[in-house]
Formats: sequence, C-alpha cells, structure tokens
Amino acid sequence: MSKNTKADMFVDIVALHDEVTGSCNICTVRLPDQRRIKFIVDCGLFQEEKYQRENYYFPFDPREIDFALVTHNHIDHIGRIPKLYKDGFNGPTYASTTTSELMTYALNNTAEIFEAATSQNQGRVRHAMSDTSVPVYLANLMNAPLFDKDDVSYAMDNVYGVEFNRRIKIDPNVSVMFAGNGHLLGASSILVTISYPGQRSINLFFSGDYAKTNMFFDVKAMPKNIYELPVTVIEESTYGTTSNSTIKRVFDDNLLESMDMGHTFVAPVFALGRTQEILLKIRRLQEAGKLDPTIPIFLDGNLAQSYTSYYNHHKKLLTPEARDFVPENLSMIHEFAERESLLKKGGAKVILTTSGMGSYGPAQFYLPYFITRADATIHFCGFTTPNTFGRVLQDTPQGELIDVKGVMVEKKARVLATNEFSGHGKKEDLLESIERFPNAKSVLVNHGEKATKQSFAQSVTDTIHPSKGVEVLGPDVCVRVGAYGIIKTLPVTDLEFKSFDAPEEQSKGRQKQKLFRRKMQ
Repeated sequence: MSKNTKADMFVDIVALHDEVTGSCNICTVRLPDQRRIKFIVDCGLFQEEKYQRENYYFPFDPREIDFALVTHNHIDHIGRIPKLYKDGFNGPTYASTTTSELMTYALNNTAEIFEAATSQNQGRVRHAMSDTSVPVYLANLMNAPLFDKDDVSYAMDNVYGVEFNRRIKIDPNVSVMFAGNGHLLGASSILVTISYPGQRSINLFFSGDYAKTNMFFDVKAMPKNIYELPVTVIEESTYGTTSNSTIKRVFDDNLLESMDMGHTFVAPVFALGRTQEILLKIRRLQEAGKLDPTIPIFLDGNLAQSYTSYYNHHKKLLTPEARDFVPENLSMIHEFAERESLLKKGGAKVILTTSGMGSYGPAQFYLPYFITRADATIHFCGFTTPNTFGRVLQDTPQGELIDVKGVMVEKKARVLATNEFSGHGKKEDLLESIERFPNAKSVLVNHGEKATKQSFAQSVTDTIHPSKGVEVLGPDVCVRVGAYGIIKTLPVTDLEFKSFDAPEEQSKGRQKQKLFRRKMQ
C-alpha cells in the first residue's frame, strides 16, 4: 500500500462552532479518483447570545452533504438538524438507537419554544434590521421560527438508529461505528473509517461530549482491536483545564441544609440526564434516612417528564441499582394553576424545573418569584452560559436589584451552584481517553472555550506527544488529515465551502419528494 499523501486521499475537517455550543464538524473527503464525500458530525444550536445569528444560516450548501452523524441528544448537538433538512439536505442521519428515539422529544420541544418565542421576537428583529453587519435576508429569517414540528417530523423520518459497536457501511468508501459513552443515555463516540483500494485507511475518532462513567448505566467497551488502529482523535475539551480534585460535591449538603431551614429549594435542571440523576440522588438521600420522605418533591417541565418516563419504560438500559430512581412523594406539575399553588405553599419543599440555565421553560415562572424570597434556595446544577438568566442570578450580589422582564427585583434568595453533575470528563479523564489509543497519530481539540482549547491542546502535546501533532479546531481553520495524522492546516477561505445565504435558496425549504434512502450494510 502506498503511503497516504496530499495527492492520494485526505479529509478536511472544520469545526463550525468556535466555543461550546452550536457543535458541528464538517468533513470533506477527497478520494484518489477525485470523488468527494461530505459529511457532518452533529448539527447543534448555538446558545451563546453572541452567536445567535449563526443559527439562521449554514456557511455551506446543505444539499452537498452526503450524510450526518449524531453523537448524542443535546440541543447544542442536534438543534439545527431540522433546519438542515429544511434548507435542502436530503441524506440520512445516523445516531445510536437510544439517541434516535430520544431526538424526537428534544426537537419537538425546541420547535414549541421557537413558536412561542416568535411573537416576542419583533424587537430582536428590529435590532437586527438596524445592524448593518446583518444581511437583510438574515434579518428577515430571524422573524420566523427556525423550524416547526412538520420540519422535525420530516427530519426524523430520515434518522437511523445504530447499535453500539456495530460497524455499518454507509458509503462504498466510508464505514462508521458508534461506541458507548458515559456522557448521557445513548451518547456515543464515533469511529469513522475512510478506505480505498491500494490506500491506507483514514480512521477518525470523534469523542463527542465524553464521560468515562454514568450513574445510570455501564459504558460498554469497544472491541480491543479498535484501540490499536492508527487514528486521529477529535477530542472535546469543555473541562480540559479542570481537575477532578477541584470538584466539590456540595449538592446533598446544600439540599439537606435548605430543608433544615424550611426553604423552598428550586433546582433548574437540564431535562435529559441531569433531571434523572438528581431524582436518583434524592431517592438515595431518602433511603439513607437523611431526607424526610414526607417532604414534597415536584418536577415541572414536559420534556423532563417525558425523559423520566422514557427511563422508567427502558429499565433494561439501566443498571439494576439505578432502575428505581424515582423518589418518594414525587409529583408532576402539568398545569399553570398547579404552579401558582406552589408559590403559596409554605414549608420545606423541592422543585425541579427546566430549563437548566433558567432562561426557558417553567424556570421562567419560578425564578423571578423565588429570587425575592429570603426563605428560598435556588441551586443551579450545571454550567450557565453568559447572558442567560441563570448566570445573571449567580453574578448579581446578594441584596442588589435584578432586571426581570423590565421589573427590578431584589435578590434575597440564596443562589448556589455545583458542577458535580457535569457529564463531561475532566482533564485527567480526557487525556486518559486519548491514551487508550497507543497509535493515535494526531489529536484535534474541539468543543471548548477558546482559552480552554488552547490550554488542553498544550497538555496533550506535553503528555501524549502525538507523532503528527495537535491542532485546535475552529471556524477559521481547516485541518487536513490523512492516514498518518495531520498533513497541514489551511485557512477556511481556501476551501470550496459555499455560503448558502441567498434569500431565494433559504426559502426553498425541504423537498417534498421521498428521500433516497440508503440501506445499512
């Protein structure tokens, strides 16, 4: 076999996201016969305020994408898949079997949020229209929902579930394997292998959001021969500068202290994963005799309730000790009147409510009220991005005023936070996950704040010494990879990406004819 060179076979990889949310890696394969294959890994929603306009367009033509791969069911990784199809993508999307089942819940919920937000969006659109850096067509797009439930249905008709550790051939020259990952139920790392007669295969291992363990399930190991492959690892770095030793596990103590004080304990939670983990934590506190089982527990948020029901109906996916995770005295909140009654209900109680960053869902109802109560504790259970309501609450000093939809209110509640529930591996875990591949030729650092990516890339260089180097992915740089790792880097302007931004193209929407369906081999 000939050694892979620029003239033979390579893959150009660009991360369309610059930091943590909006995850999307576009990969362009060039084969020796000059055929090109384009695929993406994830297609997420940008949640940082400064990147919002990027949700409304793709810097490439979706019609040129051959297939999409999904690592897991979080909106910052799947939230623009319906828009991808709406804008002309007509290929298959592959995910793990569990993720493929969960995606419908998340995407329909997001469509509902877009629909509800449209009537409140006029001021934002007027601002966009007055910003000369925003094209007129883009400002017009921002006046409508990004997608609706019909778009979700259309997209989900073309999502295929794949079992873990099963290789599937989705192109004559491309095979894929989904591997178990502790980040989330159904979460995957993905091995992509590009092959061609007479050439060394190119192996790309996308970590996805990664954790080595999960309190609900055992992570299934990959076949041993996979670890021996010469591979380029595309590794997330969200907590690439955080050590496990710095994590303080304070949730149990904070909850129990709040109950002793007779507080209302309000925990904004992420619907999938975090909600169920906290329910399990509460259940275990009850079983240990630390938490009075007569204290009422409430769960509010349709999506969180749907996911909790999914866990209950798929117990075979969970370890035996985690299957009975629902605490005693748990009530589901469905109606507005029930929410109102909780505001008047005195005494110690626990309210778990979506969303985790406090800016959406029922949290928008509870937080403005309980922030004014000295007998309340608001406890965030994960990362909150800048400009979200959760971050504002945490950053505002006690006793100062907070703007809540134009009304200034005083911060009287205790506001606490923990990162102990994070489904992301810390620095040691991430390095260990790369070291599992003794023939890792290169590492591409992905999915993290800019400074964190740079710092983690240096840690990989110093610790692992990949033979073909380490690069940081981002929207301004393309990394060209061959069978032996990094070949070179290029500015994105040198690529053949097309800015799919003409108004007439954006308005075409999805094609109505039946999609060509590729059979998994």
